[in-house]
Amino acid sequence: MERQALLKFKEGLKDPSNGLSSWVGQDCCTWLGVGCNNQTGHVIKLDLKSQPVCNQVAGSVFCKELTLGVELSPSLLDLKYLNYLYLSYNDFQGIPIPNFIGSLNRLSYLDLSYASFGGTIPPHLGNLSNLYYLNLYVFD
Repeated sequence: MERQALLKFKEGLKDPSNGLSSWVGQDCCTWLGVGCNNQTGHVIKLDLKSQPVCNQVAGSVFCKELTLGVELSPSLLDLKYLNYLYLSYNDFQGIPIPNFIGSLNRLSYLDLSYASFGGTIPPHLGNLSNLYYLNLYVFD
């Protein structure tokens, strides 16, 4: 179920650098940016901050940014044990922070900084009673 939720989540993203190409196979715990509990195997972490992806070609190193964006799928709600969500430095093109984020009740860490979200901060984020780190910083 968690694997399917992640694949559904990926469908809504643009991934021009193909950085999520590792999101294949049955074991989603080996996918880029996905962290799982070592004992239960449940997905507890999504760390998809924009980062350089580098390749070496003919002795030269070429890097491009892993930049995701467009849409956040409510399929994240199927990640019942998710406690860490890091999506900073991506490009969500001014869409509002989805209300459903406030239903990810196990979140203790949420970073949506510099991710080009627009609109007002949804009051639903106040439902995140386990949250100890929140970063919504935006560019001026």
